[in-house]
Amino acid sequence: MQFPIAQQLIEGLPLGILPLMLAIVLGSSVVVYVLGKRAARAATILVTAIELGLSIILALAIDPSIQISDPNAGMTCMWQFTMGRITVDETETVLQILLGVDGISIVMVVLSNLVVFIAALCSNHIHKSEGLYYAVLLLLQAGLIGVFVSVDLIGFFVFWESVLIPMFFIIGRWGEEGCQHAAVKFLIYTQLGSAILLIGIFILYFAAMPHTFNMLALRSAGLPVNVQIAFALTVFVGAGVKLPVWPLHNWLPWAHVKAPTPGSVILAGILLKMGGYGFLRLGVWMIPEGFARISIPLAALAVFTCIYAALTAMAQTDLKSMVAYTSINHMAWVLLAVAVGTSVALQGAVFMMFSHGVIISVMFIVAGQLKYSAGSREIPMVRGLMAGAPRLSSVLILASLATFGLPGFSGFIAEVLILFGSVRVYIWTAFITFGVFITVGYLLWTLNRIVFSDPDPEKKVSEAPWSDLVAPILMLVPVVLLGLLPDLVLRLVTPVALFIVGGGP
Repeated sequence: MQFPIAQQLIEGLPLGILPLMLAIVLGSSVVVYVLGKRAARAATILVTAIELGLSIILALAIDPSIQISDPNAGMTCMWQFTMGRITVDETETVLQILLGVDGISIVMVVLSNLVVFIAALCSNHIHKSEGLYYAVLLLLQAGLIGVFVSVDLIGFFVFWESVLIPMFFIIGRWGEEGCQHAAVKFLIYTQLGSAILLIGIFILYFAAMPHTFNMLALRSAGLPVNVQIAFALTVFVGAGVKLPVWPLHNWLPWAHVKAPTPGSVILAGILLKMGGYGFLRLGVWMIPEGFARISIPLAALAVFTCIYAALTAMAQTDLKSMVAYTSINHMAWVLLAVAVGTSVALQGAVFMMFSHGVIISVMFIVAGQLKYSAGSREIPMVRGLMAGAPRLSSVLILASLATFGLPGFSGFIAEVLILFGSVRVYIWTAFITFGVFITVGYLLWTLNRIVFSDPDPEKKVSEAPWSDLVAPILMLVPVVLLGLLPDLVLRLVTPVALFIVGGGP
């Protein structure tokens, strides 16, 4: 369903909405750098709110339906910027930034803008180099948007890489003690993954005749299966580091524990989703035949990663570290969905990324706030939170219930879609539900130890101020809303999922 008012608003803009969104955040990053600390935060919240509003308007304006014969594969709001031309093997190649959105990418754009907006709201405890911090935050937002709207591999890779440097500084400059080591580890892992992905991009470029970086052209180029498989393996490494999947996950717990709360929110809320989106866009959307050839090992690895991460999370004593491994656990569901490649599972993958993005953001905000309210994030050190901080406890309880997929919350819808879409292909993928059972166990155990235990008379627990609870409460709204009205997302995603699999289930 399209909304004519939203279409009219977009048509009345002086510039295409996609380049306009990028221009606003890039220009604003310069402005907030020179502003005072209070003005910088207020300006960043305003800019991120505008970006969120524009992305919602775009989601309401686009027609998600796709014709099988559509040469643009459902991409709309196309915009192109030519950087130059090169000649390779007597073929002229256009180096360009090509932008466009379909039902999947617009969902991710809305999520990225929502997460960055919430990160700006919960940045009230950042008191060092505020102007630089908010400028870096906006640069990060520009990179995230660019990844999700790029329809050309050159532009995609430029934006993919441009996210790493701002995130490196957010972890390394504004994190906790030992954050520099975590930031370097994050950069090394992600850069190595990106280098391998770049090799894959050039494999595709030289295999396509005529040579091109255009994703739409590559999708219909009839590439040899061995080339598709080679590229799929490079996507596994490049996107697998971001997702992350075992054994490429070792950077994530370090980065989460040492990053400031807004950094953890962005890491889990949207940066990990770059990995899932990479598997979707570069994998099943662009080279479906090659990706299908490695589906069994990918599905098996997804099941193993989910159970491994759940067991590891159960052993953590730092709440932030536990939530970090919970992220790995949930993102394994996304890998399973793209591995089996059914339309139902792919719908579940996008729904899981959006759902997990908002739920896990709440969990990290609460984990960060726990240090201010109880003096520690160590689970054995916190007692009687409900008695001293009932508001914070209520948010933690709701977020925990949503995390393990209680019916009525968005996570339940995502898990059901992926499970139904997977078992019809490989019945043994049902073993991934063991990860859910383990997650339910350790989250309820954690709530019992932190929230419902008797207070420690020697340790004072203070209530979180409302100013610190606005962000997580706002994030809980879509968690409940999508649990009751999943079609708000599925109406955008379903046509693309059906298009990818050729109209089948």
